[in-house]
Amino acid sequence: TETHVATAHTLPTPHTWHEPTAPIGHPIHTTSAYVLDRHLQPVPVGVPGELYLAGAGVARGYLGRPGLTASRFIANPFAQGGTGARMYRTGDIVRWRADGQLEYLGRADDQVKIRGFRIEPGEIASVLTHHPTVAQAVVITHEDRPGHKHLIAYVVPADDESPDPATLRTHVAEKLPDYMVPSAVMVLDQLPLTVNGKLDRRALPAPEFGAPEAVQRPQNATEHTLCGLFAEVLGLPDVGTNQSFFDLGGHSLLATRLVARVRAVFDVELGVRALFEAPTVSALAHRLSSGDTGRALDVLLPLRSTGSAPPLFCVHPAGGISWPYAGLVPYVDPSCPVYGVQARALAGADRTPATVREMAADYVEQIRTVQPVGPYRLLGWSFGGLVAHAMATELQEQGESVDLLVMLDSAPTERLTTEDIPEFSEQDMLGFLLGAVGGDTDGIPEGELTPEETAELLRDRGAPVDLLLDAETFRGLRACFEQTPRLQTTHVPGLFRGDVVFFAATLGVPGRAQEPLVPAEAWRPYVSGDIDVHDVECEHHGMMQPQPLSEIGPALSEILRRLG
Repeated sequence: TETHVATAHTLPTPHTWHEPTAPIGHPIHTTSAYVLDRHLQPVPVGVPGELYLAGAGVARGYLGRPGLTASRFIANPFAQGGTGARMYRTGDIVRWRADGQLEYLGRADDQVKIRGFRIEPGEIASVLTHHPTVAQAVVITHEDRPGHKHLIAYVVPADDESPDPATLRTHVAEKLPDYMVPSAVMVLDQLPLTVNGKLDRRALPAPEFGAPEAVQRPQNATEHTLCGLFAEVLGLPDVGTNQSFFDLGGHSLLATRLVARVRAVFDVELGVRALFEAPTVSALAHRLSSGDTGRALDVLLPLRSTGSAPPLFCVHPAGGISWPYAGLVPYVDPSCPVYGVQARALAGADRTPATVREMAADYVEQIRTVQPVGPYRLLGWSFGGLVAHAMATELQEQGESVDLLVMLDSAPTERLTTEDIPEFSEQDMLGFLLGAVGGDTDGIPEGELTPEETAELLRDRGAPVDLLLDAETFRGLRACFEQTPRLQTTHVPGLFRGDVVFFAATLGVPGRAQEPLVPAEAWRPYVSGDIDVHDVECEHHGMMQPQPLSEIGPALSEILRRLG
């Protein structure tokens, strides 16, 4: 065995009830337990991580297996006094509870990845078993067609209970991010087992998406057509009018495709914003009939407009568009509204501010139409971080409080010159557009492209051309890219009175030296409080891609949870 008994949990006496998922306790004498991320850094309370064990009981390794030993028994960076201490990598996914107990969630090799998000099925099953109607639960992935995966939950009722799938999905949505909510919940009398007593995954029945009694049927021609379009884009046989596009597996790239199809079929000017605000067939049909189709290039883009907590305002990077921040929304608690702040130049190339301070003052005025008083929560990526910092100081000068300022690989201006900032090119703009809608950004051809060539390139790589390729939008995008170096190199930041959360891209800027764009400590003269640095293994321009988001999202979610 790799180690002796490592943790213990004492049941209270007399003991008449136990939790569906019992804690595995805390480390016993002579044993240490660490819950770490993939960079071997401790994770906060409540955040899943891998369990590592250290202490007197850890074995020397596997007999005659030096390679396997090296992969599982590693140096202990937390050991006190002397070198040579080791810890054992268990492969178990756990989390610390607020009471100091460890809770087991599943195995690391059971991890799945859906649309770029790393998911622990055991964590979802644990939430389901905490519902009073559920005795057992298991969560698996189901691929109904190549590349189209869904999370499916199978539950066994508690004594004399009748679990309701819709209620259970709501229960999970209240505890976990949207992307971890199962697409379907199947109720079974018992889980199928192999002769060895383990779960027989092959014997699990095929999932049923949306029980007929829970699905509302279309009431008019508009709803009937929209149901067909939803089903076509999602790859489902049928969609009800009350089912959310995002609950059924939709994401930002599929959202742009759906909007493009709706525009073509109904001949309307529909923006992506409308689908974020009205994600069901019935709600979107009402939008179409009322003429409120939304504009995807407005200064304030509601990525999620509902919730009782203070909103999170995400300021655009150099390209001016805030669509990439849609990837953060599934990680943020449903009680928190999320808005993108977009450049005015998108709506007219002549509407460019003269300074960062002027831009910040304008954006503050805009966000106060949604949230008149603080505390405010701001986030910005690259150039957006510089603007978010300026907005924070502007709000404080107006007597308002800012309790969260997040910067994603942003640089204060005195560290930059025009030589430090890559010159604007057609390829920069195309790369940003493709990144904004989740298209393929690799190998964009060099040199000038005609509008027709640009349209073909975007279409081939998954971008909804009819949403992006109008002349006014291109002029606005060009204006955003061209004005950024001037605004950055002429701005002198003020002093923000508070703490800053800084996510640093450790692989630097593509095509340049592979080193961070700027150390977080460069912000020290402009921040009175602490700078909490989180390293992210990605390039500067790729921070809103699925893999980096799978690190940034949970960390941001935990920070917002602590704020309340």
